[in-house]
Amino acid sequence: MNNEILNFINRRFKIDCNWTNGNCLWFAIILNKRFPQSQIYYLPIEGHFIIKYKENFYDFTGIIIPKENPILFEKIKQTDKLWYNHLIRDCFM
Repeated sequence: MNNEILNFINRRFKIDCNWTNGNCLWFAIILNKRFPQSQIYYLPIEGHFIIKYKENFYDFTGIIIPKENPILFEKIKQTDKLWYNHLIRDCFM
């Protein structure tokens, strides 16, 4: 599956549309929709959304190794509605 994710990224996203700088939530949603067994995570210090599939994390650049502890986006939604709403407002809308 890792190769399938990397192949999907390389095949469908040849042009960087600010996928790591402003549109990372949209990219994480696209990857999550294409690979529904993945989960969306947030890096709060970096302010960056990524997905996790099995043991690997991914963004537009491919497999990444987070430099901080990723937080499951669904957990933010469940435990801190205000923070979640601000992330949606600032990153999704």
